[in-house]
Amino acid sequence: MPNTVTLKSFPFDSMLVLNEESQQMEDDRLYEAEIFRKYFAKFLSNGVYYGHYKNYGENGMKVSIDNGLTIKVVKGAGIINGADYELENDTLFVLNRPASGNRVDRVVVKIDDTLAVRETQLYIKEGNGTTPATLQRDENIYEICLAEVTVKSTSNLTAEDIIDTRLDTELCGIVNSLISVDGEELYEQFQDYIDTVTENLVRKDQDNIITGKLTVDGGIEGDLNGNATTATTASSCTGNAATASSCTRKCCYSYYCSKLN
Repeated sequence: MPNTVTLKSFPFDSMLVLNEESQQMEDDRLYEAEIFRKYFAKFLSNGVYYGHYKNYGENGMKVSIDNGLTIKVVKGAGIINGADYELENDTLFVLNRPASGNRVDRVVVKIDDTLAVRETQLYIKEGNGTTPATLQRDENIYEICLAEVTVKSTSNLTAEDIIDTRLDTELCGIVNSLISVDGEELYEQFQDYIDTVTENLVRKDQDNIITGKLTVDGGIEGDLNGNATTATTASSCTGNAATASSCTRKCCYSYYCSKLN
């Protein structure tokens, strides 16, 4: 078919066809994981699931103190760049105490697309002093941060040492639909539209005052109050034997003038 462009799309049923190079029958519709990932990434944002998924609730992937320098990451799940990940059991990590001063570590979920790995991982990414480690986000690796933990050389962890970053859309975020509509904004736009239409609409069941001069087909000019300014024959008033001055009109919904008297 002329002027036709084949679009990249999936999925379609596969069928066996002859591979001319190998002379073997092979499926002609094979889809790589990347295709599915790109598909899900179109409408699901990165982050953690927050809600009733497997009853994880609001604590899914939350980081808290266990004891000493040990932290706990609560079981949960999420999405990174269209790939699903899940921590099926609560997991403990023992942080390294710095030799001196404080250090800010990050609890990170990483997706690694390198051929040698091809998986998601949960791990501790140590910072440089009070500067948190930079999240790696490139062609092969993408990291999100669940929490930042200040580790002290002189004391164990306290609740104040852990900053929950799951709600921070720059660092992590909650898995959400990228296809969304602001209901309030949409309602306001619709209401504005209705108001505009209402103001400009000439209703059929209302008389409307129109100022100016109207020239009716046939040569009658009037001030729209029934007062003709140009004399003409009564027959000019479309199908009416009345005099021109009594040819009073009003406008209806369809904007056509219809005879009133």
